[in-house]
Amino acid sequence: MFEEINRFVNWMRRRNPEAHTWRDYRCDLQQFAASVGEKPPERVTIGEIDEFVSQQAALGYTAATINRRLAAIQSLYAFLTDDNSDLVCPVLPHRHTLRQRKRLPRPVASADLQAFFAAIADVRDRAMFLLMLRCGLRLSEVARLQRRDLYLDETPPRLLLLGKNNKERIVYLSDQVMLSLRAYLAVRPVVASDFVFLSYQQEGLSTTAIHKRLLLYCQQAGVKLTAHQLRHTFANDLVSAAVPVTTIQKLLGHAWLTTTQTYVAANDRQVQQDFYAATAILEGWQ
Repeated sequence: MFEEINRFVNWMRRRNPEAHTWRDYRCDLQQFAASVGEKPPERVTIGEIDEFVSQQAALGYTAATINRRLAAIQSLYAFLTDDNSDLVCPVLPHRHTLRQRKRLPRPVASADLQAFFAAIADVRDRAMFLLMLRCGLRLSEVARLQRRDLYLDETPPRLLLLGKNNKERIVYLSDQVMLSLRAYLAVRPVVASDFVFLSYQQEGLSTTAIHKRLLLYCQQAGVKLTAHQLRHTFANDLVSAAVPVTTIQKLLGHAWLTTTQTYVAANDRQVQQDFYAATAILEGWQ
């Protein structure tokens, strides 16, 4: 099993070396291999998948994490069937997939945003987190951003961004972001690295390093928020401004419109208007 997993992970790495997906799959499949032991894939049974799911749940992993690991197993078997068309995946979605709790995206409260950004004095860090808040960039997209992706002197100024699954999209910049980004670029060291945001060692920043900066400012400001919540807030603000959902989908780089529609569900203005119109009519509700 370990040999097959290594072949699959190496194939994923060759296919898309810039993505982190192969690392996630390697971690998930290593846990699976540790559960079933060293045996050929064709000898893994449905019952062993049952046991794997039970073990994962007992260890406290969420339904989303367990389902992701099941998807990794299915991808492994799909890869192996190219060499063995008789191989059958032991994962049965109707039996093994767990029901996940559906949560609406949570934007950051205005007071928390103000406190968070008030704690940031570093021009580099301010530009990074404003790109998440005002342009909807993912943390990984900020880390990967390179100087050749910047079109600041164009009209309108914009970024050409490489997002999930190597999908490119255009990101437009507000005046606030432009000012912040130019303030950082004015003091950015002149080095060979093409990454926009540099570490103090004048190399590209890792996602871990950016996350640690966010935690530091959260601690200083006395607030709790995540990088992805900044992206949620960007989408929520666009919904509040009545921007069409298809436009928000393109700005966020979502592959599926249903993903973007969760933001509409979290901030549905028509539902709000209908509710408050009803309270004005119903006796005793005001």
